[in-house]
Amino acid sequence: MSEENINVNENEEVKEATPVENLNYVQKIEAARADFYKAYKSSRTVSNILMFVMVAGICGVMFLVLQNQKPLQIVGYVLAGVLLLGMIAFYFFTRKKLPNKTQNYIKVMVASINEEMFNDKGFSDIKADPEGKLKMDDLVGDGIYSGATEVRSRNVIHGVYKNHHFLYAEAALVRPSTRKQQVPPLFVGRYVSVPNDMKFDGRYVFVFKNPKEPLDIPNAVEDLAVLEEKDSFVAYGPEGTKYQDVINSKIIAQLNKLQIEGHLLNMNVVFWAGHTAAYISYDDAIMSVPFDKPLDKEGFDKSFNDLLNCLKAITME
Repeated sequence: MSEENINVNENEEVKEATPVENLNYVQKIEAARADFYKAYKSSRTVSNILMFVMVAGICGVMFLVLQNQKPLQIVGYVLAGVLLLGMIAFYFFTRKKLPNKTQNYIKVMVASINEEMFNDKGFSDIKADPEGKLKMDDLVGDGIYSGATEVRSRNVIHGVYKNHHFLYAEAALVRPSTRKQQVPPLFVGRYVSVPNDMKFDGRYVFVFKNPKEPLDIPNAVEDLAVLEEKDSFVAYGPEGTKYQDVINSKIIAQLNKLQIEGHLLNMNVVFWAGHTAAYISYDDAIMSVPFDKPLDKEGFDKSFNDLLNCLKAITME
């Protein structure tokens, strides 16, 4: 996942936080963001003022201490002590305020998004696991990506969609980087997996991509043959097989309905006997917490539909 940097536009006007009762998910998130923004701006203003006072105070201390008059030197040392105590007091009184506001904002955002994302009547038994993490072995074992050294995951959800159990999470597969060269992740987006009752050997991987700018393309399919290839679609499977004989054509037709455009960058779906997983890649507008601007409602609404349509397809519902 992309690093979340706080880069607030000072000219942006933020309305006062409003009660969250009866608000839609975007309004709830914006209310929490406004509360965070006020705390951030206040903290930044106070910090700037104190920085000016500190610089002026240090200059004053240096001037007094360098004087040859003992009384002035004593005043300088006292002033230095007052400045030090002021710095310590400011640190202890403010060290948790902004982090707490930030955590509250993120908590509201995640809860509001989950509430909206899983509000279709087909969903049931939705359980969030705040401490849950995806396992590297599971993602590498899907046979889509290789070379990752770390899997970062958050917002792990276990649930049921029309009698089909599923696992959902936001994830990133990270490759080794150095100070001189930052290597982009193999995958950043939403991961969902479901059991299936298929019986066949090997695996089948389907890539639904943006033909103009393909991103997050599989790099662990060298052992598979290209069974079909178009500008925006590639099917991989065991040499000499036809995926149409194994994977229901309705599944692929339904997946092809997802429009790979805008914030949606790519989608890879793998089928094993007993296990199906989808890797749905998004850009920072969907995967990062929007600190400096409101959430993109249109983009998030489409991403919720993407997930729903993907689950409909891979569960045959």
